[in-house]
Amino acid sequence: MGQHRTISKDKLAGGVLLGAVASGLAAAALGGAGTANATCASISGIGNGGGCTSTPTSFAIGLGPGTKATAAGLFTGAIATGTNTTASSTGALSLAYAGGDSTISTTTGNLNLAFSQGKNTIVTAGTSPASIGNVALNVGDSAIVTATGTGNLAANVLSTNNIVTAAGVGSTAFNIASTNSIVTGAGVLSNATNILGKGNIVTGGPGPLASAVSIGETGKIRTRTTPGININGNNIP
Repeated sequence: MGQHRTISKDKLAGGVLLGAVASGLAAAALGGAGTANATCASISGIGNGGGCTSTPTSFAIGLGPGTKATAAGLFTGAIATGTNTTASSTGALSLAYAGGDSTISTTTGNLNLAFSQGKNTIVTAGTSPASIGNVALNVGDSAIVTATGTGNLAANVLSTNNIVTAAGVGSTAFNIASTNSIVTGAGVLSNATNILGKGNIVTGGPGPLASAVSIGETGKIRTRTTPGININGNNIP
């Protein structure tokens, strides 16, 4: 069923640390990468080196100081632009794009898309070779965005200091113009949406067809585990 609570002051304050978590993870992942050239390109295994690596039918492009791009699989691409960005795509018919400063975009599996434009972000579409048809999108700073499973969509748009996750089968998670929030849609055809919020925890799933929505709220917990929708604490049915 649906749940709604107000987050304690301690938990709300902890939400401010989300940005530090994303920044720390990005720094850790990039720390051992070594120095890459300002610009590199590798297409179908030709031109490997300087931070770019590809396999037959794939391409990898790096533009900017410290960029690194790796593509391995059939018709797969990786593009890194900015400063100290990393794009890695493994599998078939997938694309990883990392733009900005200290951003990491990764795909694993097939038909996946990871796109990030911002600073200190980690965006992941697919976490295993079995992951198919996932999309992870980020336009904002200090975010961890993950879509994994089959046919899931996670999006963090014009938002800062957030963790957004969609997992399972056909689930979605949207965080729009919000800060310091954790948004999770997980299960079967489940959804979590946070719009114009601050310091919220919004969780939909496992469902099926469970949706939790928070609009214009601060410091709230919104949850829906069974079929139906919870909007700002109002459950239907």
